[in-house]
Amino acid sequence: MSTLPLNASNDLCPVCGQFKISRADVNPLLYIVKCHLCGQYSISGRLFASLSRTLPNVILSGIIRNYWETQEDELELSFEKLESLEAFVSKSPIQVPRETDIPAKADLVLKHIQRKTEFPGSIVEVNTELDFSIGFCKNAAELIYLIRYLASRNHICVAPTTDFSDTGRRCEILPEGWAYLSGIGTEVKDQGFIAMAFSLDLSDRLRDEGLIPGIDKAGYYPQRIDRKEHNNRIDDEIVAEIRKSKFVVADLTGKNAGAYFEAGFAMGLGKPVIWTCQQSEIDAGNVHFDTRQYSIVSWAPENLDDFAKRLTLRIEATIGRGRYVKQEG
Repeated sequence: MSTLPLNASNDLCPVCGQFKISRADVNPLLYIVKCHLCGQYSISGRLFASLSRTLPNVILSGIIRNYWETQEDELELSFEKLESLEAFVSKSPIQVPRETDIPAKADLVLKHIQRKTEFPGSIVEVNTELDFSIGFCKNAAELIYLIRYLASRNHICVAPTTDFSDTGRRCEILPEGWAYLSGIGTEVKDQGFIAMAFSLDLSDRLRDEGLIPGIDKAGYYPQRIDRKEHNNRIDDEIVAEIRKSKFVVADLTGKNAGAYFEAGFAMGLGKPVIWTCQQSEIDAGNVHFDTRQYSIVSWAPENLDDFAKRLTLRIEATIGRGRYVKQEG
């Protein structure tokens, strides 16, 4: 996270085009920008001056805002990253919900309320004019719709307001909401959870060219949570998403303790675990002996397309085909 002082500017946010920004110039080629709607992000000076309007702002704004809130760091924007919408979304650290996927959008709003909640029973304010990007909403009216949806499911209660010009909604997470956030009693989705090391040299390629297409083509949503390495603990979001998943794909490359831990948690819940690992690590005996009884789907950096196909076949043979359809465009 940047510690540079941010100064008020007369420029409008180049992403949402709605609010004046605060800005710090790291150097002539890179700016740190803070927007009331989008959150804080870094952007090249060249891109700042000529950000392509072919990228839907609602998607970019939602990715930036969610990244800032969950990672507490700036997402860096560049011409290379924004070369195309499909490439940017597919490599985004934040999963982008489909435009009409109300439950997925509402989940993001509920997690936003959770982050602002100091303790169960406390009430937090959601500003519909400044917070709608958190749910990848187009405007405040859509965010209000999602809040009403959460209230209808008894996940939150909303204090009534008689002032229709009031932009604040005072929300409290109900016990059903806390249970949903923890994954208890949550309906299992057509999704597969990815447990892997995110800090290895090949992590990005393995995820984007092997694991994600392999799970997606089997009819399941590839759920990944990019996190810093953890030490013998699983955070609440990971626990909840594993509970919601039909299975876990655990990649053992690099002897990643997190992948073993998350796979073990899934097995304790009775969920199938599909093991993968780089072939060179298997040959070197770098997998724990407790997993050697399982058939591991191996991969090599030069042939990740074939690995993705074999992973799809293994998922379909183990769990059956899912009904998730990837959003195109």
